[in-house]
Amino acid sequence: MLSTPDDKIEIQEFFEQVSYALSLQFKEKWRHRYSERFINIFQRMLMEAFSSQKAIKISELEEEFITKNGYDKLVVSDFFKTIDISLYYPIIYKGR
Repeated sequence: MLSTPDDKIEIQEFFEQVSYALSLQFKEKWRHRYSERFINIFQRMLMEAFSSQKAIKISELEEEFITKNGYDKLVVSDFFKTIDISLYYPIIYKGR
């Protein structure tokens, strides 16, 4: 299957989005609303997904934040909506 110019633009936009999510600017923007530790967890999990080349289910992110780190489900849900977690597909996906 041949790639189209639109495919290249989408891939570039995806990598720009991920790069931003891993940046200091992202951390600075959101650390006051969610805490620096919260943002560090998100950035760590994103990096681990890339280094292992394994996508993350949203439910795995929720488990990490809620069960393992004690964050409130509403805070996690608000974060996902605020950053528009769908922009991180295919590295972060809904699953079944």
